[in-house]
Parts: sequence; C-alpha cells; structure tokens
Amino acid sequence: MKKLLLAAAIATLGLSTAQAAPTLYGKINVTLDQIDNEDFNGHNETQLNSNASRIGVKGEEKLTDNVGVVYTAEWEISADGDESDAQTFKKRNLFAGLKFKDIGTLKAGIFDSYFKTAAGNNQDIFNDHSVLDMTSILGGEERLKNSVGFETDKKLLGGLQFNVMAQQGEDETLLGNNSERDGFGSSVSTSLTYENKDYGFAAAVAGNFGVGQKYNGVTETSSKIASNAIRVTGSYDFSKLGVNGLVLGGLWQTSEAKDDISALPGLKENAYSITTAYAIPSTPWKVKAEYVAATTEIDNVADRKIDQYGVGVDYNFNKQTRFYGVLAQQKLNNALLVAKGATDNKKTVVGLGMEYSF
Repeated sequence: MKKLLLAAAIATLGLSTAQAAPTLYGKINVTLDQIDNEDFNGHNETQLNSNASRIGVKGEEKLTDNVGVVYTAEWEISADGDESDAQTFKKRNLFAGLKFKDIGTLKAGIFDSYFKTAAGNNQDIFNDHSVLDMTSILGGEERLKNSVGFETDKKLLGGLQFNVMAQQGEDETLLGNNSERDGFGSSVSTSLTYENKDYGFAAAVAGNFGVGQKYNGVTETSSKIASNAIRVTGSYDFSKLGVNGLVLGGLWQTSEAKDDISALPGLKENAYSITTAYAIPSTPWKVKAEYVAATTEIDNVADRKIDQYGVGVDYNFNKQTRFYGVLAQQKLNNALLVAKGATDNKKTVVGLGMEYSF
C-alpha cells in the first residue's frame, strides 16, 4: 500500500510540473432565519437557507512568458436540500480565457456582469443572503451568459481597471427589446474601477446597455426587461485617518427600459445604498449596518418604493470561519403594497448563520 501511495504521489508531482493543478474552492453558508410576514400577507415562516453556497475549480496555466490560460468553473450548491437532484448544481461563473502579462485578460463564457462586480462587499453587508441580498431591492445584479469580456491589468493604467463585456443575445427574448438580439454584443456591460489601498479609497462607475434586468417594483411581468443603467460606487477605510476597522461604503444607480413598453411607459428605477462596518480592533467581532432603497417610476402611476434597513454582527474564528447574526426589515410603500395585492407592508428577518470557506 505504501508503495502504491508513493507511486501516486510521484505521478501527481510529475503532472504538476507539466501542468499547474487547479484550485478547489468554495463555501458553505447556512442561516436559520425567522421571517415574519414572509409574503407580505401575514404569513410567518422559519427557514434554513443555503445563501448561495458554492463549489468550484479555478486555475491558470502558463503558455509562454507573456500569455497564459485562465479558467473557472463554479456552481451554486443547495446546502439546505431544497433543490431537486437535477438542480443540485446551478451554474454560476464558468469561463475560460487568455491572460496577457501586464495587459489584461480576455475570457468567454458565463460570468458576473461588470455592472454587478462594480459593487463589492462594502456596498452590501447582506451579500448572498437568500432574503436580504440587495438583489431583492434593486436591479442590475445579473450574471450574463454567452458573453465575451476583457479586463485590463490594474498595472496598465496606474491603478485604474477598465472592463467591458459583450453578450450575444442568440435570439433571446427580452421584454421591450425591439431590436434584433442575434449579433455580437446584443448587450454590453462596462466598468471603470479604481482602488488605492495606501489611501483606503475605492470607487467605480459602471454602465449596462440593453442588458436584461428585473425590476422589483414591477408587478405586471416577471420577465427581464432590456435596460440601460448607470451605477456609481465607493468606499473609504477610516483606518487611514486613525480609526482602525471602520469602513463606509455607498452606491447610487439609475436604470430605465431601453425601448418603449406599452404596459410600462416611462419605466425607470432609482436606487441607492449606504453601509458601514466596524471590525473592533484586537477582537474577532465586526458590527455592520445598511440602508438600501429603490423607487420604480411608471408614467401615470404612483411611485413604487421598497427599502431595507438592518444590522449584522460577525464573530470571525479565523479567515475561513465566521458565525454571524442578522436583523433586518424590508418595507413597501402603499403604491407597491397595492400593486402586489399585499396586506402588510413590513417583512422582518432575524437569523443566525455560519459560513465556512475553503
């Protein structure tokens, strides 16, 4: 047996010298959530949620001194067992590409839009939570299939990074999209990001053009709507001013339907978020707070608004493991309450969770 294991180890070593081994990674993120008024019609429910738990492999292989192959294959997994066997592995980011030294990376497949990635953890403290992720409030958090993207190396532009992706529509139907979606770049997503760790500052501006988007304030349809959008984000680490552990983040965006929709004339959404997090120095504790709101406008219809405010507390055992609690409330204004046919405008979530990353 020892000889067999030794032979396997030698074979593995020989493989790794010829070809870089992929990295296995992922995380399990589960919460036990008590949700009062879960459907805005008075129903209370206790849920065990999987919160975008995932597993994947990624790697990079050098081809020449200046060119290498990069790849990622990532799937969402159902840690709470709610999905059927056929849906246990749900596609997330799956792509392959070429990395050009000190220039950038060209990749193709399905991956997060650059509009989405312009917002980091400092813009959404409840990121990935099944109920509280800001996806449930505002639009634009899309992962685009059939896409080709290019990301410049941060060194190329002195800390600036320019990203652009073109999605092939391949005859996909989007509500309100009156143009053909069968050519290159039926939808386009771009961003320009900047980060300076020496000054604790990060910022991004992003744009979507003809990208399919959901509007949480629209009850007339569940279809994605071809939209143009602009997003601006930023964060500041106050440790550079002597307040160690304090970070403030924010986001503003506006979206509108690309084409006229007779049932939704003048469709537009304006949204913003404000977040703060404080990692208490010399302790494993972090406290967080967030307010996020989105208002949907439709001609000749009262504005429909949904907002969310909440707090979170993390206890970090190490870089891989954290226990945490959340307390948050979502609120509908009267116009959206009526549009949804709901009876109670406030949903409250109290949860305890654990996240383990590997």
